[in-house]
Amino acid sequence: MKCKRIFVVLLLVVFAVGICFAQDTIMSKSNCADEPILETPSSQAKMIQKTMKILKMDKKMEKKIHNNSYSKEVSKLPKSLMKEYDISIMQQNGRNVWEIKRKGAEPVLTILYLHGGAYYANITKPHWLLIGKIIESMNVRIIVPDYPLAPESNCENIYNFLEALYVKNVNKYSDNRIALMGDSAGGGLALGLAQRIQSRDIKQADEIILFSPWMDVTMSNPHIRELEKDDHILSVTGFREACENYAGSLDLTDSRVSPIYGDCSNLPEVSVFIGTHDVLLADARKCKAILEGHNVKTNYFEYPGMFHDWVIITSLDESVDVLEKVKMILFSN
Repeated sequence: MKCKRIFVVLLLVVFAVGICFAQDTIMSKSNCADEPILETPSSQAKMIQKTMKILKMDKKMEKKIHNNSYSKEVSKLPKSLMKEYDISIMQQNGRNVWEIKRKGAEPVLTILYLHGGAYYANITKPHWLLIGKIIESMNVRIIVPDYPLAPESNCENIYNFLEALYVKNVNKYSDNRIALMGDSAGGGLALGLAQRIQSRDIKQADEIILFSPWMDVTMSNPHIRELEKDDHILSVTGFREACENYAGSLDLTDSRVSPIYGDCSNLPEVSVFIGTHDVLLADARKCKAILEGHNVKTNYFEYPGMFHDWVIITSLDESVDVLEKVKMILFSN
């Protein structure tokens, strides 16, 4: 109980301090364009990383995956979203799928958003808040599925679920542009779904947006080891245990499990957002090289000193920066 109280107090301090600091304005070049990007982490981001290190969040993640103690329930939608936006709930194979848009709006872009959580954890409140911020800044419709999770399910079942959902919405909104978007494990699913679509007679998405994507579940990239010392959120050991159950009977290098090994030719425009204090940075760089080798239009943004999946903490200056870039990418075509 005492540890829980300390944890809550530390988190409150993190966000209180972050709100009080002004935005950082130091700029540098991105890896793919001349768009401004924050050169160093904001004060709030630094405080969050220090807190994560103190709390040993990577070890907590490892333990929760091993014990399968992540919540399988979808976090309740914040009242702010329910009040401000049009929200409808549909069913897909007995699981809920949310459709969210501005009230009275007729969006011309539909986003299929796939949440992260190492394939073990469900949609969290920060995911809902990120989705709300996206709709606040862009006139889009966002489809959010409660897709099946490991270890109760596996990647073959998940892709079957997502493909059926994707086809349904492509047909329903045939006059819309379509974007696939996801964070962490959801980013890997978004890339894998795009590869699956291109191998079938199905309309391909127009854009793919990936936040801190997990694209190679083997975690075998030799550069991961040197990145571990700066990542206080992800556990490589925990990820490896999660991926064994997620893969089911498939080999870990099967492209359905690890899309970095899949066919990346002829994909639509792909945008990747990653921090340099993230063990997944090594594979993000590898993916960038693969995409560019296939002449796929690629927007690649590295945020110095940023941790895994920071974009879902919408109060961060860096998250605001990401959403500005996403809006420019989605509505510049």
